[in-house]
Amino acid sequence: MATVPSSRALTALVTGVATTAYYAVPDVASSRAARGWLKAACAGVIVAASAPGGREAWQEMRSSWRDASDAPDTSVLDDAEPDADATGSPARAAALAVAGVAVIVGSVVLTVAGERWVFRRGEARAAAGVRFAHTRAALVFGALNAAATYFPDAPGRR
Repeated sequence: MATVPSSRALTALVTGVATTAYYAVPDVASSRAARGWLKAACAGVIVAASAPGGREAWQEMRSSWRDASDAPDTSVLDDAEPDADATGSPARAAALAVAGVAVIVGSVVLTVAGERWVFRRGEARAAAGVRFAHTRAALVFGALNAAATYFPDAPGRR
Protein backbone atom coordinates (compact mmCIF):
# COMPACT_ATOMS: atom_id res chain seq x y z
CA MET A 1 0.00 0.00 0.00
CA ALA A 2 1.34 3.41 -0.93
CA THR A 3 2.02 5.95 1.76
CA VAL A 4 -0.29 8.91 2.02
CA PRO A 5 1.24 12.37 2.33
CA SER A 6 0.59 13.86 5.76
CA SER A 7 -0.69 17.03 4.09
CA ARG A 8 -3.51 15.04 2.47
CA ALA A 9 -4.36 13.40 5.80
CA LEU A 10 -4.44 16.80 7.50
CA THR A 11 -6.56 18.26 4.69
CA ALA A 12 -8.99 15.33 5.01
CA LEU A 13 -9.21 15.82 8.78
CA VAL A 14 -9.82 19.57 8.53
CA THR A 15 -12.34 19.09 5.71
CA GLY A 16 -14.20 16.38 7.63
CA VAL A 17 -14.39 18.40 10.84
CA ALA A 18 -15.46 21.58 9.01
CA THR A 19 -18.12 19.68 7.04
CA THR A 20 -19.44 18.16 10.26
CA ALA A 21 -19.55 21.61 11.86
CA TYR A 22 -21.28 23.04 8.75
CA TYR A 23 -24.16 20.58 8.93
CA ALA A 24 -24.37 20.67 12.76
CA VAL A 25 -24.67 24.49 12.87
CA PRO A 26 -28.48 24.45 13.36
CA ASP A 27 -27.95 22.57 16.63
CA VAL A 28 -25.93 25.46 18.09
CA ALA A 29 -27.38 28.57 16.41
CA SER A 30 -31.08 29.33 16.40
CA SER A 31 -31.14 32.54 14.37
CA ARG A 32 -30.97 32.35 10.61
CA ALA A 33 -28.33 35.09 10.44
CA ALA A 34 -26.06 33.32 12.92
CA ARG A 35 -26.44 30.05 11.01
CA GLY A 36 -25.53 31.85 7.78
CA TRP A 37 -22.37 33.38 9.25
CA LEU A 38 -21.28 30.14 10.90
CA LYS A 39 -21.88 28.14 7.72
CA ALA A 40 -19.94 30.73 5.71
CA ALA A 41 -17.04 30.38 8.14
CA CYS A 42 -17.12 26.58 7.84
CA ALA A 43 -17.23 26.82 4.04
CA GLY A 44 -14.26 29.19 4.17
CA VAL A 45 -12.28 26.67 6.19
CA ILE A 46 -13.12 23.93 3.68
CA VAL A 47 -12.05 26.09 0.73
CA ALA A 48 -8.85 27.16 2.50
CA ALA A 49 -8.00 23.54 3.31
CA SER A 50 -8.52 22.45 -0.30
CA ALA A 51 -6.62 25.37 -1.89
CA PRO A 52 -3.15 23.73 -1.90
CA GLY A 53 -4.52 20.57 -3.54
CA GLY A 54 -6.39 22.66 -6.08
CA ARG A 55 -3.22 24.59 -6.88
CA GLU A 56 -1.31 21.33 -7.42
CA ALA A 57 -4.06 19.97 -9.67
CA TRP A 58 -4.08 23.19 -11.69
CA GLN A 59 -0.30 23.06 -12.13
CA GLU A 60 -0.48 19.40 -13.22
CA MET A 61 -3.21 20.23 -15.73
CA ARG A 62 -1.24 23.16 -17.18
CA SER A 63 1.84 20.96 -17.43
CA SER A 64 -0.09 18.29 -19.31
CA TRP A 65 -1.48 20.96 -21.68
CA ARG A 66 2.07 22.19 -22.36
CA ASP A 67 3.26 18.64 -22.98
CA ALA A 68 0.34 18.03 -25.34
CA SER A 69 1.00 21.24 -27.27
CA ASP A 70 4.69 20.32 -27.68
CA ALA A 71 3.82 16.97 -29.25
CA PRO A 72 3.40 16.87 -33.02
CA ASP A 73 -0.18 16.68 -34.30
CA THR A 74 -0.59 13.28 -35.96
CA SER A 75 -4.37 13.22 -35.90
CA VAL A 76 -4.78 14.56 -39.45
CA LEU A 77 -2.60 13.49 -42.34
CA ASP A 78 -1.41 16.25 -44.68
CA ASP A 79 -3.24 14.94 -47.75
CA ALA A 80 -6.44 13.83 -45.99
CA GLU A 81 -9.62 15.82 -45.52
CA PRO A 82 -10.13 16.93 -41.92
CA ASP A 83 -12.99 15.26 -40.12
CA ALA A 84 -16.03 17.53 -39.80
CA ASP A 85 -16.46 16.61 -36.14
CA ALA A 86 -12.81 17.38 -35.40
CA THR A 87 -13.09 20.91 -36.80
CA GLY A 88 -16.26 21.67 -34.87
CA SER A 89 -19.14 23.88 -35.86
CA PRO A 90 -20.78 26.87 -34.23
CA ALA A 91 -23.96 24.86 -33.67
CA ARG A 92 -22.02 22.09 -31.94
CA ALA A 93 -20.13 24.59 -29.81
CA ALA A 94 -23.41 26.26 -28.83
CA ALA A 95 -24.98 22.90 -27.99
CA LEU A 96 -22.00 22.00 -25.80
CA ALA A 97 -22.20 25.38 -24.06
CA VAL A 98 -25.92 24.94 -23.40
CA ALA A 99 -25.31 21.42 -22.10
CA GLY A 100 -22.57 22.70 -19.80
CA VAL A 101 -24.81 25.45 -18.43
CA ALA A 102 -27.62 22.92 -17.95
CA VAL A 103 -25.32 20.63 -15.97
CA ILE A 104 -24.17 23.50 -13.74
CA VAL A 105 -27.72 24.78 -13.16
CA GLY A 106 -28.94 21.23 -12.48
CA SER A 107 -26.11 20.69 -10.01
CA VAL A 108 -26.95 23.90 -8.14
CA VAL A 109 -30.68 23.09 -8.06
CA LEU A 110 -30.05 19.56 -6.77
CA THR A 111 -27.56 20.81 -4.17
CA VAL A 112 -29.98 23.44 -2.83
CA ALA A 113 -32.84 20.93 -2.78
CA GLY A 114 -30.65 18.42 -0.93
CA GLU A 115 -29.49 21.00 1.60
CA ARG A 116 -33.07 22.06 2.27
CA TRP A 117 -34.20 18.45 2.65
CA VAL A 118 -31.42 17.71 5.15
CA PHE A 119 -32.26 20.86 7.13
CA ARG A 120 -36.02 20.13 7.18
CA ARG A 121 -35.36 16.55 8.25
CA GLY A 122 -33.15 17.76 11.11
CA GLU A 123 -35.74 20.33 12.15
CA ALA A 124 -38.44 17.64 12.19
CA ARG A 125 -36.24 15.50 14.41
CA ALA A 126 -35.60 18.49 16.70
CA ALA A 127 -39.36 19.15 16.92
CA ALA A 128 -39.81 15.52 17.93
CA GLY A 129 -37.50 16.15 20.88
CA VAL A 130 -34.27 14.64 19.56
CA ARG A 131 -31.24 16.43 21.00
CA PHE A 132 -28.59 17.44 18.48
CA ALA A 133 -30.95 16.45 15.68
CA HIS A 134 -28.70 17.72 12.91
CA THR A 135 -25.48 16.26 14.30
CA ARG A 136 -26.05 12.62 13.28
CA ALA A 137 -26.34 13.54 9.60
CA ALA A 138 -23.47 16.01 10.05
CA LEU A 139 -21.18 13.22 11.25
CA VAL A 140 -22.05 11.09 8.22
CA PHE A 141 -21.47 13.97 5.78
CA GLY A 142 -18.21 14.91 7.50
CA ALA A 143 -16.94 11.33 7.32
CA LEU A 144 -17.90 11.07 3.64
CA ASN A 145 -16.19 14.35 2.79
CA ALA A 146 -13.07 13.38 4.73
CA ALA A 147 -12.93 10.04 2.92
CA ALA A 148 -13.40 11.71 -0.46
CA THR A 149 -10.56 14.10 0.38
CA TYR A 150 -8.24 11.45 1.79
CA PHE A 151 -8.46 8.81 -0.93
CA PRO A 152 -6.95 9.55 -4.33
CA ASP A 153 -9.36 10.37 -7.10
CA ALA A 154 -7.70 8.09 -9.66
CA PRO A 155 -5.18 5.24 -9.51
CA GLY A 156 -1.63 6.46 -9.80
CA ARG A 157 -2.35 10.08 -8.91
CA ARG A 158 -0.82 11.84 -5.89
